Amino acid sequence: MIHPQLALPLSLSNEPSLHNFIVGQNGEAMAQVTEVARGEFSHAALYLWGAAGVGKTHVLSSLALLPHSAWLTPQVLDGQNYDETARIYVLDNVHLLDAAQQKALFHLYNHVRAHKGTVLVLAADVAPAHLPVDFLPDLKTRLAWDLVYQLHALTDEDKAQVLQQRAQERGLSLSADVVPYMLRHLTRDLSQLNNFLQHLDTYSLERQRALTLPLLKEWLHDEHN
Repeated sequence: MIHPQLALPLSLSNEPSLHNFIVGQNGEAMAQVTEVARGEFSHAALYLWGAAGVGKTHVLSSLALLPHSAWLTPQVLDGQNYDETARIYVLDNVHLLDAAQQKALFHLYNHVRAHKGTVLVLAADVAPAHLPVDFLPDLKTRLAWDLVYQLHALTDEDKAQVLQQRAQERGLSLSADVVPYMLRHLTRDLSQLNNFLQHLDTYSLERQRALTLPLLKEWLHDEHN
């Protein structure tokens, strides 16, 4: 009798980086992100916006892993205790900041503009002009001063490339029909698709079976029963 193999948590983690980000239609925006990473960005701020799942958090996480970078959270803004020696500041979900956090970001933005070589990279679900009506007007204006790019969703072909890449990074070999089936029958949300792939990875390891379409269908059946 074959006993289920213990699936190691390490197989489920993929550290975000600019190298494993699928650019798709976002070439111009990602060229600016690359300049930020190289220390060649000539503006004070880069504002990325787009719907959930287009890769905003992936980009910010990649930058936050670089030396001399600081990931800003609402709590950091609340205390205004950010690292003033950082070269890159990253902040996600700007549209969710409360009034006090908006004021703190306003002051940080002014700090960044006053210190050449320092960059603020922000992300939100909407463009600066469409931030909430009660958003700090002076901050909204400043966020539109520098570079603003919309990140566009990937095509199904791009998403298939992402999933195949994620599988390769885990040392997995997917049969050719697995990814098209996932895109047709599960979801087109990339973060959810990647999550499904992680669970499928665990499922295949536990059963010591290859990642094929029959295994995927079996996993889906088990998940719904």
